[in-house]
Amino acid sequence: MKTSSRPKNSLTGLLVDTWWYGLTQRVSAEDFLALADLRAHQGFSAVQLVVGIPPEVGPANPNAASIVGPAWNLQGNLNRRYLQLAAQRISLLNDRRLRVIVYGAWGHQISWLGRQKMVSWWQEIVNHLDDLDVIYCLTGESNLFIGREDILLPDRSTMALRRSRIRSWLPQSLTMPVRKVIRRWRARRPQQNLSLRRRRQEDWSYVLDALAQMTARPLIIHTNAGETGWQVVNNPQHLAANTTQTGHSRQTRNDLWQIPIRETKGDPRQIFINLEPWYEGINNDYYTFDQLYAYWVTMLAGAASYCYGAHGIWNAGDGHFLAHWGRQTFAQAQLLDTPRLLGSSHEQFLAYPDLQHTSFQTNGERLVAITRRGPDQAITFYPDIAAAPPPPEGRYWQTLNGHYSADPPANGPLVVFH
Repeated sequence: MKTSSRPKNSLTGLLVDTWWYGLTQRVSAEDFLALADLRAHQGFSAVQLVVGIPPEVGPANPNAASIVGPAWNLQGNLNRRYLQLAAQRISLLNDRRLRVIVYGAWGHQISWLGRQKMVSWWQEIVNHLDDLDVIYCLTGESNLFIGREDILLPDRSTMALRRSRIRSWLPQSLTMPVRKVIRRWRARRPQQNLSLRRRRQEDWSYVLDALAQMTARPLIIHTNAGETGWQVVNNPQHLAANTTQTGHSRQTRNDLWQIPIRETKGDPRQIFINLEPWYEGINNDYYTFDQLYAYWVTMLAGAASYCYGAHGIWNAGDGHFLAHWGRQTFAQAQLLDTPRLLGSSHEQFLAYPDLQHTSFQTNGERLVAITRRGPDQAITFYPDIAAAPPPPEGRYWQTLNGHYSADPPANGPLVVFH
């Protein structure tokens, strides 16, 4: 068991929204406040915010910049006006009782700044934000772009990468020779990648050691899919929670509940959070039914908090920027009713604070029911009550409507408080 002396209470019971581009000029001050008021009204209690260069763009890309410029540039110049703006906006979130999970970087960016400069950047973050209600996330996707760290430099985006695939620009006569080179490179890649991964892990572990000396705030790390926070650093004793992301694939449906069960091993003292499950609307998928499924199976499997994300909000989308993930816009995402329903569900869940043990029932690979019990009470979620045994007597919460009913429905998702 990994343990940390850092405070853990601030990492439990949170309902978190995801605003990776919230500090950039893509989000006006008016839109920032309006979204903060909306999420607070809907029952959210925290926001994930990048204080640095956001994911999927290079530092010189205009979409990385705030109204006072980017967080830093490739020459290593750190922008303190940017941090002053960050402090102002985070203070506004705190005023609305929204705690902020501050991401200082994204995994590959440590190769852009180097270890020492990344430590300096984190020192500046702590200097400006440590008096606010914050949790620090060392980096997002710590092992992203292993061996391809410069792929977005200086001003590219992941959209540009998709447009520049080899087939789109190579003459047909050169295609086969280049494919042979690629095959040879891939044959050598596993051993090379192992060395590069070790170097990346050492780099971020070095920064984590330094950050742990700067602050008493809780520290976490965001990982790539298939990894956990305790696995991607050499010094997990500094982390106040174990974390993962399950990403945006139908294949992760069972991971949403199986990973928390595996990582907490049924011990309610183990704080585990999935920092990035399915985003609503990403790839034109994962709407209300999937979002509420993800919430209930995650929390009943033992997760300490829940992180929601909506495509269009995380990227401050306009239908074009990062639209390879989907064209849902910031304005459209604000109209989604799911966050209200999540807030209502979370309120019901928090009324049962002493749940300690999880059990589940499956039919092959399909989850039929999942239950979390305490000494005198329990909550059971049925993804489809029509495929399950008769539910126990209790209070019947219809997740898609956000209200209780006197009797269970004939089909559809159902939560029973008993």
